[in-house]
Amino acid sequence: MLLHGWCLDGSLWAYEEELLVNDHEVVIPDLPGFGRSDAVAEPYDMATHVDAVAELLEELDLTDVLIVGFAFGAAVGLSLAARDDSRIAGIVAVGVPSSTVFPAERMAKSIRRDWPDFARRSAAVLCRQPQSEATLAWIERTFGQTPLRSALQGVSVLGEFAPEPVCSAVGVPVLFVHGEDDDVIAVDVARACAKSAPRGDLEVLPDCGHLVVLDQRGPLHEAVLRFERNLNTAGAR
Repeated sequence: MLLHGWCLDGSLWAYEEELLVNDHEVVIPDLPGFGRSDAVAEPYDMATHVDAVAELLEELDLTDVLIVGFAFGAAVGLSLAARDDSRIAGIVAVGVPSSTVFPAERMAKSIRRDWPDFARRSAAVLCRQPQSEATLAWIERTFGQTPLRSALQGVSVLGEFAPEPVCSAVGVPVLFVHGEDDDVIAVDVARACAKSAPRGDLEVLPDCGHLVVLDQRGPLHEAVLRFERNLNTAGAR
């Protein structure tokens, strides 16, 4: 299951889906308030997102699920596993966020002042590797199509998310993947989370900014497959 980040949607995972779909069952939901789920009833707090993913796992009767979550999606996946990991085999938490370094108040002010401009600037700063104008326009468009209320409630969720206590309650294996040059969320956040998680590990990707899913999609895919193989090997024992 692939979980997208704040103000994005499942289309973020287009490249990873294409790499996985031939030999994996891939599920890519849009979280409440985003993408095709923008009409889901509010509030869009963490409990709503966790409940939505848990209900989807139950509805599809999925077990031994590997959750790969980017940023906001990583926070949701970790929070679900901390509450109930009965259907989860492991988690890859990409660019895990933290309220300690997340400028929630400043972001909310910027969003309220000029949401389209905030969307444009966000697209430009998320990656370290050069992206085409079309890709940047795609990211900007996805941000900008997010309802303002959904964006602001997502900021509140991120502004309250303290990952280390959550990670300490996650019993399944967790691989934290982080861009070495991420200037949105410092790599030290992922290091601390990997230490807090009882079965945590860390992989730092060089020449990579915050939007790992696009910035270093090849190395990210390889990291996901290695983690999956390790899960299968451990399960076979």
